[in-house]
Amino acid sequence: MIFLQNACKTTGCLLAFISCLSPATAAEPVSPLTLTVQPEKRQTFKGFGTSQNNFRNPYSKLTPEQRERLSLLIWRDLGFRILRLWFTVPEYAPRPGERNTEPFVTHFVASRVIADAQKQGATTLLLAPDGVPPYMLEKRGDRALIRDEQIPPYAELLAGFIHTLKTKNGVRIDVTGIENEPENFTPEQMASAVAHLRAALDKKGLRSVKIIAPESANTDSHAYAMVDAMKGNPRAWRGLAGIATHSYNMAATEEMAKRIEGTGKEYWMTEASRNGPEEPGDALQAASMASRFLNDMNHRVTHWLWFLGYEENDPNDDATRILRYRLSPFSYDLFQKYYYFRQLTRAFPPGSVFRDTESSLEGDMTWTYGKKPRITAAAAQTRGGRWGIGISNYTSDSFTTGDEWNRTQEGHPAQAFAVTVRVKELQGKGNRRFRLYRSSGSLKNVDQGIILMKDGSVSVTVNPLELVTLVSDP
Repeated sequence: MIFLQNACKTTGCLLAFISCLSPATAAEPVSPLTLTVQPEKRQTFKGFGTSQNNFRNPYSKLTPEQRERLSLLIWRDLGFRILRLWFTVPEYAPRPGERNTEPFVTHFVASRVIADAQKQGATTLLLAPDGVPPYMLEKRGDRALIRDEQIPPYAELLAGFIHTLKTKNGVRIDVTGIENEPENFTPEQMASAVAHLRAALDKKGLRSVKIIAPESANTDSHAYAMVDAMKGNPRAWRGLAGIATHSYNMAATEEMAKRIEGTGKEYWMTEASRNGPEEPGDALQAASMASRFLNDMNHRVTHWLWFLGYEENDPNDDATRILRYRLSPFSYDLFQKYYYFRQLTRAFPPGSVFRDTESSLEGDMTWTYGKKPRITAAAAQTRGGRWGIGISNYTSDSFTTGDEWNRTQEGHPAQAFAVTVRVKELQGKGNRRFRLYRSSGSLKNVDQGIILMKDGSVSVTVNPLELVTLVSDP
């Protein structure tokens, strides 16, 4: 113990210093692992975001002070920028010629969900069209698909809604999708819808509204086919601001990243989440989120959104939230992922330029079908010259038990790692000070002091379900 205490007072024994701060549990031996940060500049990160449901309208029942407290936690304290707004298209257009904006206005405008978010720093409104009116669909095999001749009217419907929000409700939509997790479009129809929506928006004077697509549930063959079809349609590709997918069991991949490399297109990850119950302190849920974020940053994602920011509590589905609240009496709980988010937003502010990070254990550390990477990491440099490095350990003995999904699609058994990070751009440039932050089941974004990177190399112990971030001096 005396040796460790002395080691913590010096910079000569870095691993002992870090182990002193957060010793690996006795159950897991520490395994060596090297992360190499390549010098090539990749995407510029534009910011975090989230959506709100508010479908039962509980938010409107809160007092102004209560609303301000909740919105401050997400939009000011975490620095989120993007608010995703659910637009139930069949509810807006239940029959040909009918238009009903009341549900959307009630949920998001009159309730002040939008106004409160913007007051605390939200800058971008993303519309999430969900579903296609049944009268526009036809049965093809076991699927209900939009009829080809209904694609132009569907595009007009979306553009008309966005125009009405702007002119009658004073709400300016900045970005829109075509259909959330599209089940009603073939790849070719998705490309056609993008082309027609771009034309419809431009005709209504809404040239500033960006289009992203396809917002597939996973980065898989379905998503690849959608993107390939849009790339193969010149009108669609010109009208598309960025591709979009979700991060659940299959997050962003290098295969998808290569499809937009050099094209100037953005890559939006418009929904990440997990389903089911959650209680405060759940490090597994938090580490899952952090691992997927770092995976996506390592694969050219430019905008990253969690599913729900703050919603009324639901014991069966609280895992979808960053924080939950109760109406009577008013109270709220911050889930452990809130603190992991706090680390990530400080390490990677908007404007961070990511590099490609490679692992000696699992290559590009892709979160996809099958067992998930043990360590997932990403690194970026901010506009001010700071460096941010994030490392998430997604191992736990809980993955060795339970149902088949848990055993085959989650992480590996608990394992601590002695991680050495080598940043090629900083080799030969002397020493650099980094501040180390750590979250786990018992730690909440704890500042553990300064560690020293020597000649572009720094080492740190990362235990099961921990998130470690390193942020350099300017």
